[in-house]
Amino acid sequence: MTTKKTAATNKMTQPVEAAMAASKETVETVVKASTEAATKGYEKAVAMSKEHVDAAVKAGNDAYKGYEDVASYNKENVEAVMVAGSTFMSGFQEMNKAFYSLAQASMEDSVAATKKMMACKSFNDVFAIQSDLAKTNYEKALAESRKFSDMGVKLAEEAVSPIAGRVTVTVEKITKPLAA
Repeated sequence: MTTKKTAATNKMTQPVEAAMAASKETVETVVKASTEAATKGYEKAVAMSKEHVDAAVKAGNDAYKGYEDVASYNKENVEAVMVAGSTFMSGFQEMNKAFYSLAQASMEDSVAATKKMMACKSFNDVFAIQSDLAKTNYEKALAESRKFSDMGVKLAEEAVSPIAGRVTVTVEKITKPLAA
């Protein structure tokens, strides 16, 4: 009789373990995709920042003859880079908080589903709960990956904005004397 109970318990825990593994895999997939999107956004922002700063510094050195003008101009460029870095870091912190919240919610959902499965009286009920859990996790993974991708793009745009402003100022200062 004990062997039958152990076998029945093992059969009941297998779907639960599979659901937990699927939930863990979903969370890992979403976190990995979001991290990759954030990393690409950051790398793009850094590359654009470097290009813009280099262009701004070159244009600044070419456009201004006086030491004070160049020093002031470069100081403003450095400040723009600092603001961009600060913006990036705060945005990245927000994304990390969102990752953590997602992982925590996923684990809570998995625990709740496991409890429901343990209360089931038939395997059909267990499979129905497991199917619903898999479908829900898939839908959440898609929605969250879109959310994190959007967050990454928005972060990159916000981080590059101060540097783009400095490039605009540089272009205006260069073209103004040429137009006159």
